[in-house]
Amino acid sequence: MSDRLITLEEVEHLLTDRSNGHSFSPQLAAKFEQETGARRARLLRVSTLRTAFIYNVFLFGDLFLTPDTLRLALVLHLAVVTPYMLLVATILPHISNANLRESLGASIAVAMVLQILAIFCMTRSPYAAHYLYFVPSTVLSLNSVQRWRTAQAHVASAIVFVLLLAALAWRNDLPVEIVAMHSMIYVICVSVTLNSNLLIEREQRWHFLTTLRERLHAAESDDDANHDPLTGLGNRRYLDKQAGELWSIGAAGDRSVAAIVFDVDHFKAFNDRYGHVLGDSCLRRVAACATAELRNAGDLAFRTGGEEFLVLLPQTDLDGALGVAERIRAAIAGLGIPHEDSGCADVVTASFGVAVEQVGTCSPEALIDEADAALYVAKRKGRNQTYAQGAKARGGRMSAA
Repeated sequence: MSDRLITLEEVEHLLTDRSNGHSFSPQLAAKFEQETGARRARLLRVSTLRTAFIYNVFLFGDLFLTPDTLRLALVLHLAVVTPYMLLVATILPHISNANLRESLGASIAVAMVLQILAIFCMTRSPYAAHYLYFVPSTVLSLNSVQRWRTAQAHVASAIVFVLLLAALAWRNDLPVEIVAMHSMIYVICVSVTLNSNLLIEREQRWHFLTTLRERLHAAESDDDANHDPLTGLGNRRYLDKQAGELWSIGAAGDRSVAAIVFDVDHFKAFNDRYGHVLGDSCLRRVAACATAELRNAGDLAFRTGGEEFLVLLPQTDLDGALGVAERIRAAIAGLGIPHEDSGCADVVTASFGVAVEQVGTCSPEALIDEADAALYVAKRKGRNQTYAQGAKARGGRMSAA
């Protein structure tokens, strides 16, 4: 996802307003996932594999605390929970949905706790109450290592708490003080880790936002350097950059490019009569006419001089280029901007030169020079018209008002 879909104002607002906990818009959430998702999946995979090893070390706890159910513990460890953990670790890097990935990571804790509670319900060991300490320690360690996202952390912790209460009710042979103690210890441990995870997640999002803000500032500065401040069209610097990219792409195949060069008729006389303020306004409105006729993101418009403009149209033939030029010419005349010294009309008009060539047969400069030559023919023939010349135009084609 491009940074262009995210505004600098949105990022600045989130950085200054911490009360919302950095709640991201769908576009921002997608960008966050795009930049952090792969790294997050690797972290979950590695932590899951490590947890699988540590989890099976806990079998010594079964040996010492609940030896009567050791065989069942071995089956649940080695034939059920561990294979599930290895399966999750295998598929985590291939999951593109963030919620599914995080839910699978959190489900490991639920699977481990289910095994612990199953042994607790089946054992008749006098140390059964002590065996329950594995429940908060499991959630505490996994929540810290995997750093569950806030939503999944709350859901997984709540599920485990319900399972713990259900197991305690099932046994129904522990003093109420012990039940209360286990419940309290679990709630305290989970509350601490949930708060810690929330702070870590906010810190991660804060770092992401500050990095994104720097990129957006850089892009904004680059836009300022590439665009004409008066009209917003690309400047000569941007023209050189875009032409280079366009020709490098087109060099790989048969690709035509059309150039439309135009300028405002008798613009110096307009400025002298109406002043530079109205002159600037006129140029902005002329530029808007050109921008409005661009067909897609591949079409490019530039201001190359005072009242001079250029439009590049990739993969466009002569008829298509003449059509675009004529629509821009008609739109400019249709603005009805008074120009009593125009010499050809009482409103502001423009003259157009068009050229079309294959990228592999000419340079950007040659194509623009060809269109510029056509523009001067249009001026000599009376202005407020469009002219194309060269091989593609078969000696010259005119479209006039």
